[in-house]
Amino acid sequence: MQINIGDKYVLTADQYQYVIQEKKTIKEGKNAGGEYLSLVGYFPKLSQAISGLIHLDIRLSDVQSLQAMQQHIERVAMQCESAFKERENV
Repeated sequence: MQINIGDKYVLTADQYQYVIQEKKTIKEGKNAGGEYLSLVGYFPKLSQAISGLIHLDIRLSDVQSLQAMQQHIERVAMQCESAFKERENV
């Protein structure tokens, strides 16, 4: 299983856990401009993976108010929901 969440994250799973990875761009060398996945974390439950993703994205954002934080959380949640709906339709 591999589900792209927005343009920034990928959710994968194996028989033991869910894995969140962040898409990053190679900046130097012969593969400059290419993309690679950087590990964010391992989670035993899907709900924990989504919660971890939201927490990470909030910490990396520049939100300055509770209202902005709520909007940011809703945006990430909608990206997750859209990604899962796309996966169902495949």
